[in-house]
Amino acid sequence: MNKDEVEAHSLFNKMQKQQALLAEFEKLGPSWKNSVFRLVSMLVGMAFLIWMYPDIAQQPVLYVFLILVFGMSAELHAESKRINKRIDVLHKLLKNDV
Repeated sequence: MNKDEVEAHSLFNKMQKQQALLAEFEKLGPSWKNSVFRLVSMLVGMAFLIWMYPDIAQQPVLYVFLILVFGMSAELHAESKRINKRIDVLHKLLKNDV
């Protein structure tokens, strides 16, 4: 192997690593499926709670709990969106795409 082949091989390996990191970055982006899954899991948890303790459905505490669950879900979704936007902007800055 001469010097040019070693440099070409090194450059190729570097490009492969960058491509793998970029693919991982794109895969970890926000997804509407995560938000829906989170909301459904909270509702299933509440349904399980009502199924285990049916007398809790007549108490106003359940409705307050339901409002808190939806509020926390909305807050978590908004915060997750904001964080993902910041990460995307940082990625653009690092790539010098500005």
